[in-house]
Amino acid sequence: MLIVGALVVLAAGLWYLIGGGGERVAFELRLVELAAERGVDAEAIAADDPIRKVDGIFVRTWRIDFPNRSARDGFLGDLELESAARKTQLGVENDLGSEVVRLRLDHDTEAFDLRLGLVEATPAAPPTAAPPTPKPSPTPRPQPAPDARGRLAILLDDVGQKLDLVPAAAALPKEVGFAILPFLPKSAESAEALYGAGHEIWLHLPMEPENFPANNPGPGAILMSMSTNQLRAAVHDALDNIPHAIGVNNHMGSKVTADLRTMTWIMQELKIRDMAFIDSRTTTRTVAEDAAAGQGVPTNRRHVFLDNQRDRAAIRRQLEEAVRRCRLEGEIIAIGHLDRMTIEVLAKELPGIARRGADLVKPSRLVR
Repeated sequence: MLIVGALVVLAAGLWYLIGGGGERVAFELRLVELAAERGVDAEAIAADDPIRKVDGIFVRTWRIDFPNRSARDGFLGDLELESAARKTQLGVENDLGSEVVRLRLDHDTEAFDLRLGLVEATPAAPPTAAPPTPKPSPTPRPQPAPDARGRLAILLDDVGQKLDLVPAAAALPKEVGFAILPFLPKSAESAEALYGAGHEIWLHLPMEPENFPANNPGPGAILMSMSTNQLRAAVHDALDNIPHAIGVNNHMGSKVTADLRTMTWIMQELKIRDMAFIDSRTTTRTVAEDAAAGQGVPTNRRHVFLDNQRDRAAIRRQLEEAVRRCRLEGEIIAIGHLDRMTIEVLAKELPGIARRGADLVKPSRLVR
Protein backbone atom coordinates (compact mmCIF):
# COMPACT_ATOMS: atom_id res chain seq x y z
CA MET A 1 0.00 0.00 0.00
CA LEU A 2 2.86 2.37 0.74
CA ILE A 3 4.34 1.73 -2.71
CA VAL A 4 0.99 2.21 -4.40
CA GLY A 5 0.44 5.43 -2.54
CA ALA A 6 3.85 6.69 -3.49
CA LEU A 7 3.28 5.79 -7.11
CA VAL A 8 -0.01 7.67 -7.10
CA VAL A 9 1.86 10.73 -5.92
CA LEU A 10 4.45 10.06 -8.61
CA ALA A 11 1.81 10.12 -11.34
CA ALA A 12 1.02 13.72 -10.66
CA GLY A 13 4.64 14.72 -11.29
CA LEU A 14 4.88 12.67 -14.48
CA TRP A 15 1.66 14.07 -15.81
CA TYR A 16 2.86 17.58 -15.15
CA LEU A 17 5.84 16.82 -17.37
CA ILE A 18 3.80 15.51 -20.29
CA GLY A 19 1.35 18.40 -20.26
CA GLY A 20 3.47 20.39 -22.74
CA GLY A 21 5.88 19.47 -25.51
CA GLY A 22 9.09 20.73 -23.86
CA GLU A 23 8.27 19.18 -20.48
CA ARG A 24 7.33 15.89 -22.15
CA VAL A 25 10.75 15.63 -23.80
CA ALA A 26 12.46 16.42 -20.50
CA PHE A 27 10.55 13.59 -18.79
CA GLU A 28 11.43 11.12 -21.53
CA LEU A 29 15.12 11.90 -21.14
CA ARG A 30 14.88 11.54 -17.36
CA LEU A 31 13.08 8.22 -17.78
CA VAL A 32 15.96 6.85 -19.89
CA GLU A 33 18.52 8.25 -17.45
CA LEU A 34 16.90 6.65 -14.40
CA ALA A 35 16.65 3.31 -16.18
CA ALA A 36 20.34 3.47 -17.15
CA GLU A 37 21.28 4.12 -13.52
CA ARG A 38 19.57 0.81 -12.66
CA GLY A 39 21.60 -1.13 -15.21
CA VAL A 40 19.20 -1.00 -18.17
CA ASP A 41 20.83 -0.92 -21.62
CA ALA A 42 19.32 1.23 -24.36
CA GLU A 43 18.39 -1.97 -26.23
CA ALA A 44 16.15 -2.93 -23.30
CA ILE A 45 13.92 0.15 -23.78
CA ALA A 46 11.14 0.11 -26.41
CA ALA A 47 9.78 3.70 -26.56
CA ASP A 48 6.46 4.69 -28.16
CA ASP A 49 5.74 1.17 -29.39
CA PRO A 50 3.01 1.73 -30.25
CA ILE A 51 1.35 5.14 -30.00
CA ARG A 52 -2.39 4.68 -30.14
CA LYS A 53 -5.46 6.84 -29.64
CA VAL A 54 -8.03 5.53 -27.20
CA ASP A 55 -11.22 7.53 -26.58
CA GLY A 56 -9.55 10.67 -27.82
CA ILE A 57 -6.35 10.22 -25.73
CA PHE A 58 -2.95 9.51 -27.29
CA VAL A 59 -1.41 6.64 -25.30
CA ARG A 60 2.38 6.24 -25.60
CA THR A 61 3.49 2.72 -24.73
CA TRP A 62 7.00 2.17 -23.19
CA ARG A 63 8.49 -1.19 -22.33
CA ILE A 64 11.55 -1.23 -20.05
CA ASP A 65 13.17 -4.55 -19.12
CA PHE A 66 15.31 -4.57 -15.95
CA PRO A 67 18.14 -7.02 -15.21
CA ASN A 68 16.49 -8.16 -11.98
CA ARG A 69 13.71 -7.39 -9.52
CA SER A 70 16.02 -5.41 -7.27
CA ALA A 71 16.84 -3.03 -10.13
CA ARG A 72 13.16 -2.63 -10.99
CA ASP A 73 12.19 -1.96 -7.39
CA GLY A 74 14.94 0.66 -7.22
CA PHE A 75 13.58 2.28 -10.39
CA LEU A 76 10.12 2.50 -8.83
CA GLY A 77 11.67 4.25 -5.85
CA ASP A 78 13.41 6.69 -8.19
CA LEU A 79 10.07 7.45 -9.87
CA GLU A 80 8.60 8.16 -6.45
CA LEU A 81 11.18 10.90 -5.89
CA GLU A 82 10.60 12.32 -9.37
CA SER A 83 6.84 12.38 -8.75
CA ALA A 84 7.29 14.38 -5.58
CA ALA A 85 9.26 17.00 -7.52
CA ARG A 86 7.04 17.08 -10.64
CA LYS A 87 3.64 16.63 -8.92
CA THR A 88 2.49 13.86 -11.25
CA GLN A 89 -0.14 11.21 -10.64
CA LEU A 90 0.47 7.54 -11.18
CA GLY A 91 -1.92 4.62 -11.53
CA VAL A 92 -0.81 1.03 -10.95
CA GLU A 93 -2.75 -1.39 -13.13
CA ASN A 94 -1.59 -4.72 -11.68
CA ASP A 95 0.31 -6.33 -8.80
CA LEU A 96 3.76 -4.89 -8.17
CA GLY A 97 5.06 -8.45 -7.74
CA SER A 98 4.03 -9.47 -11.26
CA GLU A 99 6.52 -10.38 -13.95
CA VAL A 100 5.50 -7.18 -15.77
CA VAL A 101 4.35 -4.18 -13.73
CA ARG A 102 2.08 -1.74 -15.61
CA LEU A 103 1.91 1.95 -14.68
CA ARG A 104 -0.54 4.42 -16.28
CA LEU A 105 -0.05 8.19 -16.51
CA ASP A 106 -3.01 10.23 -17.81
CA HIS A 107 -3.53 13.95 -18.56
CA ASP A 108 -6.11 15.49 -20.84
CA THR A 109 -5.42 14.10 -24.32
CA GLU A 110 -2.15 12.21 -23.65
CA ALA A 111 -0.92 9.36 -21.42
CA PHE A 112 2.08 7.09 -20.79
CA ASP A 113 1.61 3.35 -20.51
CA LEU A 114 4.80 2.08 -18.73
CA ARG A 115 5.43 -1.66 -18.75
CA LEU A 116 8.31 -2.61 -16.47
CA GLY A 117 9.51 -6.13 -17.16
CA LEU A 118 12.46 -8.36 -16.33
CA VAL A 119 15.17 -9.71 -18.58
CA GLU A 120 14.78 -13.46 -18.82
CA ALA A 121 17.20 -14.88 -16.27
CA THR A 122 19.87 -17.27 -17.43
CA PRO A 123 19.02 -20.63 -15.88
CA ALA A 124 21.21 -21.19 -12.87
CA ALA A 125 23.61 -24.04 -13.09
CA PRO A 126 22.47 -26.96 -10.98
CA PRO A 127 24.16 -26.86 -7.60
CA THR A 128 27.16 -29.10 -7.34
CA ALA A 129 28.34 -30.62 -4.16
CA ALA A 130 31.28 -28.76 -2.73
CA PRO A 131 34.44 -30.83 -2.89
CA PRO A 132 35.19 -32.35 0.47
CA THR A 133 37.57 -30.32 2.57
CA PRO A 134 40.82 -32.23 2.61
CA LYS A 135 41.78 -33.39 6.03
CA PRO A 136 45.12 -31.96 7.07
CA SER A 137 47.68 -34.69 7.14
CA PRO A 138 50.27 -34.57 9.88
CA THR A 139 53.72 -33.50 8.84
CA PRO A 140 55.72 -36.70 8.70
CA ARG A 141 58.32 -36.88 11.44
CA PRO A 142 61.87 -36.95 10.17
CA GLN A 143 63.34 -40.42 10.32
CA PRO A 144 66.99 -41.33 10.84
CA ALA A 145 68.98 -43.04 8.14
CA PRO A 146 68.73 -46.84 8.29
CA ASP A 147 72.27 -47.24 9.62
CA ALA A 148 72.23 -44.17 11.93
CA ARG A 149 73.31 -44.60 15.54
CA GLY A 150 73.10 -42.26 18.51
CA ARG A 151 73.92 -42.06 22.19
CA LEU A 152 71.13 -42.29 24.77
CA ALA A 153 71.41 -41.44 28.47
CA ILE A 154 68.67 -42.25 30.97
CA LEU A 155 68.28 -40.56 34.37
CA LEU A 156 65.62 -41.79 36.82
CA ASP A 157 64.75 -39.34 39.56
CA ASP A 158 62.54 -38.99 42.67
CA VAL A 159 64.64 -41.56 44.55
CA GLY A 160 64.92 -41.51 48.34
CA GLN A 161 61.51 -42.03 49.89
CA LYS A 162 61.62 -45.86 50.14
CA LEU A 163 63.96 -48.74 49.39
CA ASP A 164 61.44 -51.21 47.96
CA LEU A 165 62.31 -50.49 44.30
CA VAL A 166 66.03 -49.94 44.78
CA PRO A 167 67.06 -53.60 44.23
CA ALA A 168 65.22 -53.77 40.90
CA ALA A 169 66.59 -50.37 39.91
CA ALA A 170 70.13 -51.43 40.80
CA ALA A 171 69.80 -54.41 38.43
CA LEU A 172 69.21 -52.14 35.42
CA PRO A 173 72.15 -51.56 33.04
CA LYS A 174 74.85 -49.58 34.85
CA GLU A 175 74.56 -46.72 32.33
CA VAL A 176 71.21 -45.71 33.89
CA GLY A 177 71.75 -42.85 36.35
CA PHE A 178 69.70 -41.99 39.45
CA ALA A 179 68.79 -38.55 40.85
CA ILE A 180 68.06 -38.63 44.58
CA LEU A 181 65.97 -36.17 46.56
CA PRO A 182 67.71 -34.84 49.70
CA PHE A 183 66.56 -35.13 53.32
CA LEU A 184 64.15 -38.03 52.73
CA PRO A 185 64.10 -41.12 54.98
CA LYS A 186 66.09 -43.26 52.54
CA SER A 187 68.05 -40.65 50.55
CA ALA A 188 71.58 -41.52 51.66
CA GLU A 189 70.90 -45.26 51.87
CA SER A 190 69.50 -45.30 48.31
CA ALA A 191 72.52 -43.40 47.03
CA GLU A 192 74.91 -45.87 48.64
CA ALA A 193 73.08 -48.92 47.26
CA LEU A 194 72.81 -47.63 43.70
CA TYR A 195 76.37 -46.31 43.64
CA GLY A 196 77.55 -49.68 44.91
CA ALA A 197 75.82 -51.35 41.94
CA GLY A 198 77.81 -49.14 39.54
CA HIS A 199 75.29 -46.40 38.76
CA GLU A 200 75.89 -42.64 38.64
CA ILE A 201 74.33 -40.61 41.46
CA TRP A 202 72.89 -37.14 40.92
CA LEU A 203 71.26 -34.74 43.37
CA HIS A 204 67.60 -34.14 42.48
CA LEU A 205 67.56 -30.61 43.92
CA PRO A 206 64.07 -29.36 44.89
CA MET A 207 63.26 -25.88 43.56
CA GLU A 208 60.26 -23.59 43.89
CA PRO A 209 57.55 -24.09 41.21
CA GLU A 210 55.15 -21.45 39.91
CA ASN A 211 52.28 -22.62 42.11
CA PHE A 212 54.21 -22.73 45.39
CA PRO A 213 53.18 -23.30 48.19
CA ALA A 214 50.15 -25.20 46.83
CA ASN A 215 52.68 -27.49 45.15
CA ASN A 216 55.49 -28.07 47.63
CA PRO A 217 58.83 -29.33 46.25
CA GLY A 218 59.79 -30.85 49.60
CA PRO A 219 62.58 -30.45 52.15
CA GLY A 220 65.75 -28.62 51.20
CA ALA A 221 64.07 -26.66 48.40
CA ILE A 222 65.59 -23.57 46.81
CA LEU A 223 63.07 -20.74 47.25
CA MET A 224 62.89 -17.36 45.57
CA SER A 225 62.53 -15.70 48.97
CA MET A 226 66.00 -16.84 50.07
CA SER A 227 68.89 -14.43 50.45
CA THR A 228 72.10 -15.16 48.58
CA ASN A 229 73.71 -16.68 51.67
CA GLN A 230 70.65 -18.82 52.43
CA LEU A 231 70.54 -20.10 48.87
CA ARG A 232 74.24 -20.99 48.78
CA ALA A 233 73.96 -22.77 52.12
CA ALA A 234 70.88 -24.71 50.90
CA VAL A 235 72.75 -25.96 47.80
CA HIS A 236 75.72 -27.11 49.90
CA ASP A 237 73.51 -28.79 52.50
CA ALA A 238 71.60 -30.73 49.82
CA LEU A 239 74.81 -31.87 48.13
CA ASP A 240 76.25 -32.99 51.44
CA ASN A 241 73.12 -35.05 52.07
CA ILE A 242 73.58 -37.20 48.94
CA PRO A 243 76.82 -39.18 48.91
CA HIS A 244 78.65 -39.79 45.61
CA ALA A 245 76.66 -37.11 43.70
CA ILE A 246 78.47 -35.94 40.58
CA GLY A 247 75.88 -33.40 39.44
CA VAL A 248 72.42 -31.89 39.89
CA ASN A 249 69.11 -31.85 38.09
CA ASN A 250 66.06 -29.89 39.22
CA HIS A 251 62.97 -31.27 40.95
CA MET A 252 60.04 -29.02 39.95
CA GLY A 253 61.54 -25.52 39.80
CA SER A 254 59.47 -23.86 37.08
CA LYS A 255 59.82 -20.53 38.91
CA VAL A 256 63.47 -20.81 39.97
CA THR A 257 64.82 -22.10 36.65
CA ALA A 258 63.21 -19.14 34.86
CA ASP A 259 65.14 -16.64 37.02
CA LEU A 260 68.64 -15.96 35.69
CA ARG A 261 69.98 -14.36 38.88
CA THR A 262 68.93 -17.26 41.11
CA MET A 263 70.21 -19.87 38.66
CA THR A 264 73.52 -18.03 38.38
CA TRP A 265 73.99 -18.24 42.17
CA ILE A 266 73.25 -21.98 42.04
CA MET A 267 75.70 -22.51 39.19
CA GLN A 268 78.42 -20.66 41.08
CA GLU A 269 78.09 -23.18 43.92
CA LEU A 270 78.16 -26.12 41.50
CA LYS A 271 81.26 -24.72 39.84
CA ILE A 272 83.05 -24.63 43.21
CA ARG A 273 82.35 -28.36 43.63
CA ASP A 274 83.10 -29.24 40.00
CA MET A 275 79.52 -30.44 39.46
CA ALA A 276 77.43 -30.74 36.27
CA PHE A 277 73.79 -29.71 35.75
CA ILE A 278 71.03 -31.35 33.71
CA ASP A 279 67.96 -29.17 33.17
CA SER A 280 64.76 -31.18 33.67
CA ARG A 281 62.96 -28.44 31.70
CA THR A 282 59.84 -28.07 33.79
CA THR A 283 59.14 -24.74 32.04
CA THR A 284 59.74 -23.45 28.55
CA ARG A 285 61.03 -20.22 30.12
CA THR A 286 64.02 -21.94 31.70
CA VAL A 287 67.39 -20.15 31.63
CA ALA A 288 69.28 -22.92 33.44
CA GLU A 289 71.53 -23.82 30.52
CA ASP A 290 72.40 -20.17 29.93
CA ALA A 291 73.31 -19.74 33.59
CA ALA A 292 75.42 -22.91 33.56
CA ALA A 293 77.27 -21.90 30.42
CA GLY A 294 77.91 -18.47 31.91
CA GLN A 295 79.61 -20.03 34.95
CA GLY A 296 81.47 -22.77 33.08
CA VAL A 297 79.33 -25.60 34.50
CA PRO A 298 78.99 -28.66 32.19
CA THR A 299 75.32 -28.88 31.22
CA ASN A 300 72.65 -30.46 29.04
CA ARG A 301 68.90 -30.83 29.07
CA ARG A 302 66.13 -33.37 29.22
CA HIS A 303 64.86 -34.16 25.73
CA VAL A 304 62.26 -36.85 26.43
CA PHE A 305 60.10 -37.67 29.45
CA LEU A 306 59.66 -41.42 29.68
CA ASP A 307 56.75 -41.80 32.04
CA ASN A 308 54.51 -38.78 32.36
CA GLN A 309 51.86 -41.36 31.53
CA ARG A 310 52.11 -44.20 34.01
CA ASP A 311 51.25 -46.87 31.46
CA ARG A 312 53.56 -49.57 30.11
CA ALA A 313 52.59 -49.04 26.46
CA ALA A 314 53.06 -45.27 26.81
CA ILE A 315 56.47 -45.73 28.42
CA ARG A 316 57.55 -48.04 25.61
CA ARG A 317 56.43 -45.45 23.06
CA GLN A 318 58.43 -42.74 24.80
CA LEU A 319 61.49 -44.96 24.94
CA GLU A 320 61.10 -45.62 21.21
CA GLU A 321 60.87 -41.86 20.67
CA ALA A 322 64.12 -41.41 22.61
CA VAL A 323 65.78 -44.04 20.39
CA ARG A 324 64.51 -42.37 17.22
CA ARG A 325 65.70 -38.94 18.35
CA CYS A 326 69.13 -40.08 19.47
CA ARG A 327 69.69 -41.73 16.08
CA LEU A 328 68.45 -38.58 14.35
CA GLU A 329 70.12 -35.94 16.55
CA GLY A 330 73.14 -37.86 17.79
CA GLU A 331 72.59 -37.55 21.56
CA ILE A 332 69.51 -37.61 23.78
CA ILE A 333 68.85 -37.49 27.53
CA ALA A 334 65.64 -39.16 28.70
CA ILE A 335 64.31 -38.65 32.22
CA GLY A 336 61.92 -40.91 34.09
CA HIS A 337 61.00 -41.78 37.67
CA LEU A 338 61.77 -44.53 40.13
CA ASP A 339 58.47 -46.23 39.36
CA ARG A 340 57.66 -49.93 39.16
CA MET A 341 56.26 -49.76 35.61
CA THR A 342 59.20 -47.71 34.36
CA ILE A 343 61.71 -50.13 35.85
CA GLU A 344 59.89 -53.13 34.37
CA VAL A 345 59.78 -51.60 30.86
CA LEU A 346 63.44 -50.59 30.99
CA ALA A 347 64.52 -53.99 32.32
CA LYS A 348 62.82 -55.62 29.33
CA GLU A 349 63.73 -53.14 26.59
CA LEU A 350 67.24 -51.89 27.40
CA PRO A 351 69.15 -55.15 26.82
CA GLY A 352 68.23 -55.04 23.12
CA ILE A 353 68.35 -51.28 22.61
CA ALA A 354 71.77 -51.32 20.92
CA ARG A 355 70.31 -53.44 18.10
CA ARG A 356 67.86 -50.58 17.48
CA GLY A 357 70.67 -48.08 16.95
CA ALA A 358 70.97 -46.53 20.43
CA ASP A 359 74.17 -46.75 22.41
CA LEU A 360 73.34 -46.45 26.11
CA VAL A 361 75.73 -44.15 28.00
CA LYS A 362 75.91 -42.63 31.47
CA PRO A 363 74.35 -39.13 31.81
CA SER A 364 77.74 -37.54 32.63
CA ARG A 365 78.92 -38.52 29.11
CA LEU A 366 76.42 -36.11 27.55
CA VAL A 367 77.15 -32.92 29.52
CA ARG A 368 79.41 -30.29 27.99
